[in-house]
Amino acid sequence: MKKLSLLLLFLFLSVFISGVSISDVNLFVSDYLKENETFTKVNFNTSSGDYYIVSITDEPSFILAYQNGSLTIITSKDGIRNALISYYASNGVTAEDLKINKSYVDELLSLMESYNETRVKEFECKTYIGIDRFPCVDLDSCWRACYTPICQQLKIGAGKPFLELIWTFSNLSLYIDSNLSTFNQKVSSLSEFNSSQFDEIIALIDNMRNNSIAINSNDLTNPSALGFCRPVNYNLTYLMNAKIKLLTTRDRVLPLLIVDETADRIFNNTMDRLSMKSQLKIDKLCSSLISSNSQDFSLIKINLSSLNTSKINEKLDALEKSMKLEGCSKMNEAQMQSAQLQVSNLTMELNQYAGKLKEVLSVKNEVRLALAGMQGELMLSLKLGELNSRFNELNAQIDSAEFAQLPALETQLLQLKSELESANSNKPVVFITGIVTSPFVIIVVVLALLILFILKGNKKLSKK
Repeated sequence: MKKLSLLLLFLFLSVFISGVSISDVNLFVSDYLKENETFTKVNFNTSSGDYYIVSITDEPSFILAYQNGSLTIITSKDGIRNALISYYASNGVTAEDLKINKSYVDELLSLMESYNETRVKEFECKTYIGIDRFPCVDLDSCWRACYTPICQQLKIGAGKPFLELIWTFSNLSLYIDSNLSTFNQKVSSLSEFNSSQFDEIIALIDNMRNNSIAINSNDLTNPSALGFCRPVNYNLTYLMNAKIKLLTTRDRVLPLLIVDETADRIFNNTMDRLSMKSQLKIDKLCSSLISSNSQDFSLIKINLSSLNTSKINEKLDALEKSMKLEGCSKMNEAQMQSAQLQVSNLTMELNQYAGKLKEVLSVKNEVRLALAGMQGELMLSLKLGELNSRFNELNAQIDSAEFAQLPALETQLLQLKSELESANSNKPVVFITGIVTSPFVIIVVVLALLILFILKGNKKLSKK
């Protein structure tokens, strides 16, 4: 992770002027972005053309090549690797930087020699104990190695705890010797850097530093504890200078050291982006259409808010559902166009229906006002009941009418309106007609005629 972070930092050190416009590059990259994703790009130039390393949300995702007047994505691992090497070269890092010259090796070896020379007190301590001549690798061997007069007195007096201090000191000193020897061997054999060599050599330096600190923390050399030996005046600056020299070189050539790893990573990201491009296009088209449809529907609903009928609300619900384009992210482009065509057809049908409905409702409103104006007219009272009944029936039919039914309903409303105007201008006639045709009057007349018939029949019978 640390290596990759350093690489990312290295990738964004510089931006150069390219022969292709920035807007063209941005437009090209946008086809490979998910919603709300952002990207950055680093441009570099070679003799074969212009290149862009494109990172999406800080992840190197693909490399663009601008050649022969067109932008293309590099899709082969070798092509990606070669492009990366060209990019590093444009920043002054080439394969020559991986080669190690003799002066570099000599400087590192000299630093280790200078560090080793500061171990004098460590070597003196080993002589005081006797482990400079005899091995001390466990308690028994350390007991035998401790042969000097002062060491013998302490081992007899202090026993096992003292022997354990000797054993620990001996091991730490041996570790330093081993690490130093390995360091010198590895550095002397260096001809060209690689990533694992850096890690191994730096680990050896860290081990020597830690073991040096541990020796001075041992009660054997600690004046505040046993103080059998003097503290060792290690000069750890030599170790740190060697480490800094190696790290500086490694940081400089790191991109080249992990170029294969980086190329593999970008190749995998490239394949992912290429495979998702068609789906990204569908997702963007889907999102765009749904957003546009939502805005259109809001305007349609506002414009038709005065047409509050069951049928218009039913059509609005159907249009809204269609405009949501449910499942459009799983459609192909042709299927989405077909779904949007259905939206357009429903919108056109709704507008046609709404236009005709407005005409019908306008006539209905005129009839309603005419009826309201006739209320309280005594001479029209018998006719108004019939007219109101017909109006209510038409109103109920309008609420659920299909488009094909609206013209007939409009005709009936116009006829009703005409009858209202006629009735209003011929009130006496309407009144008399109403009385004559009134069911109550007819019943009274029938009853009267029946009574008269009965009376006449009884009169004839009495004469006989």
